[in-house]
Amino acid sequence: MIITYFIYEQVFMWTYLWQNFLIDTKVQNYIANKVSKIYKKNNLEAIIEIGPGKWAITKKIYQISNNFCVIEKDPTMKEHLDKILSKEQINFADVLEENIENKLKNINPKKTLIVGNLPYYITSPIFRKFFGNGKQEFFGGFFMIQDEVGEKIKTDSKKKSFLWWLVNYAYDIIYWKTVWAKSFNPAPKVKSCLVEFRIKTEKIALDFDKLLDFLDLYAPFSRKTLWAIEKILIKQNKKTFSIPEDLKKHRLEELNQTDITQIINT
Repeated sequence: MIITYFIYEQVFMWTYLWQNFLIDTKVQNYIANKVSKIYKKNNLEAIIEIGPGKWAITKKIYQISNNFCVIEKDPTMKEHLDKILSKEQINFADVLEENIENKLKNINPKKTLIVGNLPYYITSPIFRKFFGNGKQEFFGGFFMIQDEVGEKIKTDSKKKSFLWWLVNYAYDIIYWKTVWAKSFNPAPKVKSCLVEFRIKTEKIALDFDKLLDFLDLYAPFSRKTLWAIEKILIKQNKKTFSIPEDLKKHRLEELNQTDITQIINT
């Protein structure tokens, strides 16, 4: 049995007492078509939907794969999910706290697609868990997220954040479509977007642990030049990396893969 995750059909943005539900059928169909094409083109074997909510998207994608299941945190959504899914396909759990491979022992992660509409406050933790650990455990994903986040993590972003480096290490992030606030009920105050995580066919020549070590030290001062950060770290008696002279005036967000590789391997 293999699976694909679709994270939060009940929409990516939550507040303390309410949720925003995706009501635009054109966007729903767009998502379903993308998921279907990715699944079939790459001969995948499973779909896992995280946070299916009231199944607006679930009902459009659950038949794409014979191996389909959902992970939902809110048990009140059971009455909706029971209408189309079997008991074995529904898992009520916090996806950030679950060891997916252990919980769903029959899945083959490399043949599993993870998709979903992510709440703002857990977007980064979810991406780090499934795609930002330096490995290629899962095939890829398709997500609805806050537009600002999508712009920051897409592979061709000009400014590279801490999260950008983590998720782009093993995956390419493709920004597909802007989704406007009117597509939700109630309408959020910001726009959203749809992004695809596509597994890299060639791994980059960069040690992930060294990359993480570098980011942990330098990312907290990302608005400063590498030269300024180096002086701060020295004063704090912390480890520093040997920064080439031609890069010392650059900020972390301005570096490319070649630059980072040169720093870490020096």
